[in-house]
Amino acid sequence: MLTDMPYKILNAIVFNTTLYFMVNLNRQPGNFFFFVLISFMLTMVMSMLFRTIASVSRTLSQAMAPAAVLILAIVIYTGFALPVPNMRGWARWINYLDPVAYGFEALMVNEFVGQNYTCLPTSFIPSGPGYENVAPLERVCTAVGAVPGLTVVEGAAYIEQSYQYYASHKWR
Repeated sequence: MLTDMPYKILNAIVFNTTLYFMVNLNRQPGNFFFFVLISFMLTMVMSMLFRTIASVSRTLSQAMAPAAVLILAIVIYTGFALPVPNMRGWARWINYLDPVAYGFEALMVNEFVGQNYTCLPTSFIPSGPGYENVAPLERVCTAVGAVPGLTVVEGAAYIEQSYQYYASHKWR
């Protein structure tokens, strides 16, 4: 593990810096360093998880079966492919055990909280011919988290209503 550490640190810095600026995430120093920290921690967690599986297995084929099932559960129950509100009660416990789910929630909070997203003029209800002069308080944006009368959607409201992610969960 210690001999892998320099490579993993360098890889995390180079890859995450490139990714962060290429996809134009929130350009604040605190948000950037938090992104790198969480990404590096998730790299270490997943590395140790797979090392644990490898250490209790005698052969490669014995390790592949539990690793495949585990990675499938981790990916599905992270909260992106299957948002938390849509998870069945009998399988919600997988999300609680999933370390990537906590990292994903922290990164979503890191990116969305404090941001405002402008609604397009065509994305209001009611809209169309004859509704051009509707009072601002009598229309609403079609995006999740929108408030009637506002032309922007707060990022915090969006992730709370879409994913049940809260700003208070950033460091948990």
